[in-house]
Amino acid sequence: ALAEAAVNFARRRAPPRPFYKSVFDALVFLAALVIVMLALDQAGVFTPQTGIFIAVDGDSLRQGDQGFRLHGIDAPELHQSCVNKMGGDYPCGQNAKRALSDLVRGQTLSCTPSDTDRYGRIVARCSVGRLDINAEMVRLGWAIAYVKHSAAYLDEEIEARKSKRGLWQGRFEIPETWRNSHRRELQQGGMTAADAMLD
Repeated sequence: ALAEAAVNFARRRAPPRPFYKSVFDALVFLAALVIVMLALDQAGVFTPQTGIFIAVDGDSLRQGDQGFRLHGIDAPELHQSCVNKMGGDYPCGQNAKRALSDLVRGQTLSCTPSDTDRYGRIVARCSVGRLDINAEMVRLGWAIAYVKHSAAYLDEEIEARKSKRGLWQGRFEIPETWRNSHRRELQQGGMTAADAMLD
């Protein structure tokens, strides 16, 4: 009771923080944020990368030595199999890569970076003209919305699921779940180097 009384007394004695000081603090924070954003922009973090890209798998691209991870989507890994509507296995990971290859082959892409991942790949939203490649992969059913990172493509996923496109024609394991259950196989060298980036 004495401690509570002391706290209440201190609160009564403490003068309220002047409004102008709160405004000043907010302005300082905003100025610091602008400086950081400008520095990142100058470093090329937000500058779109343009040119010809090749598909590595269903959600990754490469331009020269630089890897790109498509933001907000997740596709089956190259060695992943799924079950089609007839109940048979098929190489959905390879099909997803083929779908992405078809979208980008011979096209000039513009990829806008938003982050980098733990493998040094640029996380980006890529487009050909007005076509959002990330969204199109989900709409075609060869990738799912990666809601762990973004809910941007949930509408495209719903459309693909209703139309039973791509992965939705049958049954498949969520790519992240598949990766988690195959990490040991990767570590033992049972997969190719392209599968080392299990994310």
